[in-house]
Amino acid sequence: MLLAVLAWPAHAAWQWSEPLTVNSVRGAKIFPHMESANRRNVAVSGTTVGVVWEDNRSGGTQCYLATKPAAAASFQPEIRLSQAECYEPVVTALDGGRFVAAWEEAGKVHARLLPGGKALTLSDAEAGQVTLAAGAGKLVAAWAEQAGRFRRIVVARLEVTADTLQVGPAQPIEAAQPTDEQGWPALAVAGNGSVTVAWEDRRDRHTVPLTSHSEDSRSFAPPVRLNDLPKGGGLGRSLGLGAGTGAMRPTLTAWGAQGVVAVWLDKRDFLSGYDVYAAFDPGTRRFGPNLKVQDSFGDNMAQWHAQIVGNADGRLLALWDDARDGTADVWMADWDGTAFGDNVAVPAAAGPGVQSDPAATLDASGMLHVVWLEQDEQAGTRVRYAHAEWK
Repeated sequence: MLLAVLAWPAHAAWQWSEPLTVNSVRGAKIFPHMESANRRNVAVSGTTVGVVWEDNRSGGTQCYLATKPAAAASFQPEIRLSQAECYEPVVTALDGGRFVAAWEEAGKVHARLLPGGKALTLSDAEAGQVTLAAGAGKLVAAWAEQAGRFRRIVVARLEVTADTLQVGPAQPIEAAQPTDEQGWPALAVAGNGSVTVAWEDRRDRHTVPLTSHSEDSRSFAPPVRLNDLPKGGGLGRSLGLGAGTGAMRPTLTAWGAQGVVAVWLDKRDFLSGYDVYAAFDPGTRRFGPNLKVQDSFGDNMAQWHAQIVGNADGRLLALWDDARDGTADVWMADWDGTAFGDNVAVPAAAGPGVQSDPAATLDASGMLHVVWLEQDEQAGTRVRYAHAEWK
């Protein structure tokens, strides 16, 4: 089924806009972060782009949202989402220039309909690492919530009525209490409305990405391992490196009519650090074999901050950062129907200096929107944005 997606024309390429700076307040001692679960830091509603991040401009860590209508030359001044210490904001798009943002604040997770709208507390217990996904008429949130000694992954439906946001009952993926830590959930709502969840799980004494599926976002299938189990228990274990080599930070995207694709960081080749791996669920609610995403030029170094981005038309690409050219740059690879292609640097997010932490989305027309961090020791770190069309 994967081969049914036709390769894009070989002569076509992404045509990039000039980059813009998103955050209006910068300085040598101000440090923005974009490290959300499933890397949901940018979304597009109609022709309006929304970007979320956290920084310490106020002396403590607060979360912010900035938007840019297509007709505007720059991002509008950002609004603060939080009141207390805030971490790992995410954003997803509704229609009509509206967004829903979510974040961790004061030990619980919250969400807010924007513009306007009041903050809504999603969790009763201590919780964090919230993420959002929208599709097929559904809006879903997932987070890591305290359950006894450890956190476990829970999922809840969100409902939007006029200018009001409401949350339904939070459903744990597994009814049993967790035996070790679970965190960093990723969500995707497939074209048929089914929900797939992936997360980092420590039950095997090393970090393994697990996945589960639900037709109704209320009853979930037993978790299954996302990354392939190395033969003989794994090279890391055979060399005395503990329970296994580990994998982390799964991301998911809906793709095609009913498919879901996962990308994560995997340390099975532990000598070069984390690599980017992918797996495909073409609609069977089962992921297939793992595929390496980065090309041979990136094989001898670690990759970071990987994300998979797809749409219903079959467009699919992965982004991450690595330092193959001497400093951290943002790289991307398009799926050509049979494999991920040669890695290409995002033009404005490559070159001297440090460009890292990419997050991306595809809008309804297929335009790609990317944000990243650009670090400068004197001027401070900038949240940068650019968009690209496939021509």
